[in-house]
Amino acid sequence: MHIYFTMQNVINIREIELIPSAEGVKIFDYDVLTREEDRRVRRVALDKAATLSKVSGRKANIVLKTPAGYKRIQTLVQGVDATSAWIENGVVIPLMAIYAVDIL
Repeated sequence: MHIYFTMQNVINIREIELIPSAEGVKIFDYDVLTREEDRRVRRVALDKAATLSKVSGRKANIVLKTPAGYKRIQTLVQGVDATSAWIENGVVIPLMAIYAVDIL
C-alpha cells in the first residue's frame, strides 16, 4: 500500500481514480501544496522518477488535485524543471497541479 502524507490530507494513492491521460484535465490556478517542504519533496520525487524512467523504464503514479477531486495517471516521467514535468506523449504538466508522486 502506498500512502502519501501531507499536512492537509492522508491519501492512499492506489485508491485514487486512474485516468488514461492528463490531457484536458482542469487544474487549479494556484499550487495545490502550501508547505515549502511538500514542494521540495514533490520536486525530488519527480527528479527520481525521471532518472528511473530513463535508466530502467520505470513508471510513476502522478496524482493531480483537480476541481473534480484527485486524479491519478501512470506514466513515464521524461523530465522536470522549475515549473513543469514532461511525461509520455509530449504532455506537459504544471508542477503546481501535482499533489503526489509514487514511483512504481
